[in-house]
Amino acid sequence: MIIAKDLSLIKDDRTILDSISFAIADGRWTCLVGPNGAGKTSLLRAILGNAPYEGSLAIDGIQRFGDQKINVAYVPQIPTIPQGMSVWEYVYLGRAKIDGWGRQSSKGQTIVEDILDQTNLVKLRKQHISRLSGGELQRALIARALAQEPEMILLDEPTSALDLHHQISVLDNIELLKTRGVTIISTMHDITLAAMYADDLVIMQDGQVLLTGASSEVIHSPELKRAFENRINVFTLDSGRPVVIAEKNQRT
Repeated sequence: MIIAKDLSLIKDDRTILDSISFAIADGRWTCLVGPNGAGKTSLLRAILGNAPYEGSLAIDGIQRFGDQKINVAYVPQIPTIPQGMSVWEYVYLGRAKIDGWGRQSSKGQTIVEDILDQTNLVKLRKQHISRLSGGELQRALIARALAQEPEMILLDEPTSALDLHHQISVLDNIELLKTRGVTIISTMHDITLAAMYADDLVIMQDGQVLLTGASSEVIHSPELKRAFENRINVFTLDSGRPVVIAEKNQRT
C-alpha cells in the first residue's frame, strides 16, 4: 500500500505538489489524470524514489526517497536512448537487476523473447534502438520494463506515440501484469482509455489531488470536469462504457 500524507514537492522555489494525501492499493491499476502542469509526472518520480519531498510518501511504512529495495520499473515519457544498441539488447537491460549487469540467463532470454512477441517487436529485434519510430520506441520502452519483472510499474503516458491498434495492444499487456500481483501506476491524457483500463483514478490539478476512487465513479464526478475547466463531457455508450469528449473552442 502506498500512503501519502501532506506530501509536498518544491522545485526551483515552485510548489509542484502542495500537501496532498492519498492511498494506492497494491495489485491494482491506478491512473493519474489531469491537465498539463497538474503534477502527475512529478508524483510518479516521487513514487519512484528519485525526488526529495516534504511530508510522507511510504510503501508499507517505508519512505520512498532513496529506498532501492522495491523492484520498480519506470517508463518515462522522454527517455534517454543509448546509441549502437539493438532492440533485443535494450530490452534485456531490464534483466540487469535480476541477472546482473552484462550477464544473461536462460530464463531471462526466454522472458525477453516472450515479451518481444507480446509487444510485436520480434521483427525489429536486430534493429538499432535509436532508429525506431516513435511508436516502435514506446513499445521497446515498455518491453524493457516488463522484462524487469517488477513489483510495481510506473508509466508516464505509455500510449502517447502509439496508434489506436497498438495503444490497445500495449495496454492489454500492461493489464496482464495485475494477474501477477504487480501494482500499476500511470499517467494518461486519454481519459476514456484511462477509465477503460485503470481500476482507480486520481484527479489532479495545480499540484492538488481533487478526488481519488474507483474509475467507474470518478469518471462521472464534477471534480473531473472542474479539473479541465468544465470543458469536457462524459457520455455513456450502450455497453455502459464511458467516453470523454472535449468541447470545441467557441470562435467569436
